[in-house]
Order: sequence, then structure tokens, then C-alpha cells
Amino acid sequence: MRRSLFIALALVGATLSAQDITGGLHTGLSLPVGDLKDKSDFGTNQFFGAHVGGHLDFNLTPHHQVRGQLTFQSFPGSGWGGGANFKNDYKLFQVGADWVYNFQSRDQGWYTVAGATINSIKNEWETNNTSGSSSQSGKIGVRGGGGFTFNRMFSLEGTLNQVSVDKNLNDGFGSDSATWVQVSAVFRFGR
Repeated sequence: MRRSLFIALALVGATLSAQDITGGLHTGLSLPVGDLKDKSDFGTNQFFGAHVGGHLDFNLTPHHQVRGQLTFQSFPGSGWGGGANFKNDYKLFQVGADWVYNFQSRDQGWYTVAGATINSIKNEWETNNTSGSSSQSGKIGVRGGGGFTFNRMFSLEGTLNQVSVDKNLNDGFGSDSATWVQVSAVFRFGR
């Protein structure tokens, strides 16, 4: 058993060392849409949020990449007014994998992104003299979009992200999904 495990790990290590692996950072604006933004008393009631994260690119061919990414999102809220005057701040931690297709090459031109994520979301809320929080972990999400690579170190990218969340229960967010548009400046290292 140990010998088989050792051989399997050695093969995985050899495969990864033979791959062209690069990494980088991404940051930019996150724009909540749908219920995450404008569902009365549950949404953020704000136009902008922000995000920062890192990624590893596993370059399979000049056109195909698999990208592992970690991203932290912050969606600050503003009050909804009225009697209860709810204010909701959302924080989201995302781990995922994307399939990236480069139309010209990795170093220049247009590309597309399609991926899946696992998400942990926390809502901190205030109303009049009361505050509290709700959180949900292990929520599955999808994302898709595209970008343009200006040179081997810099790209601009936009994606639409959607995460399925629980609407009700003790930690419910009042809607079935959290959806946002993510606009990123992508910086790459190690090419």
C-alpha cells in the first residue's frame, strides 16, 4: 500500500514539475446585481464592492490553462431606510478552478474563463439598535467571462459570478443566490 501511494505521489509530482506553472494577483471592483444588491432589507443597497486574490496558472498548451484561484470579496452596505432601517455588509471567501482559453496566446490577446467555486459567505447586519450576523459555508458557485491580455504580465478581466445560498433557516440571506460582476486587473509573475 505504501509503495503504491509513493509511486502515485511521485507520478503526480513529476507531472506537476513538467508543467509550466505561473502565478499572480488580481484585484478590482465587484458590482452586486440582482437580490444581492437591491432586494429590500436583504441586499447591500450599494453599487460597488471590492475584491483581492491570488491565482496559480497551470499552462497545459499555448491556448489552454487551468487556473486555481482564491478571492476575498467585500460588499459594504448602506441603510434601506424605513422603520427597520436594515444595513447589510457581505464578505465572501472563494476558492475555485477556472478553465481559461486563450484565442491568440498566453502573452497577448482575448481569452475566456469558465469555472466553479466553493464559497463561504458572511452577512453582518444592523437594524435600529440591533446587530447580528449570518454565515453559510461550502456553497457552490459558477463563473464565466473573458478578458484581454496586454502583455505577459497584465490583463483586464470581467466575470459574472453566481453562488447558490439558502434563503431561509437561521442563517438565511433572504434570497436563493448571490450574483455579482467582477472586474479585475490581473498581474502575472513567473513566465
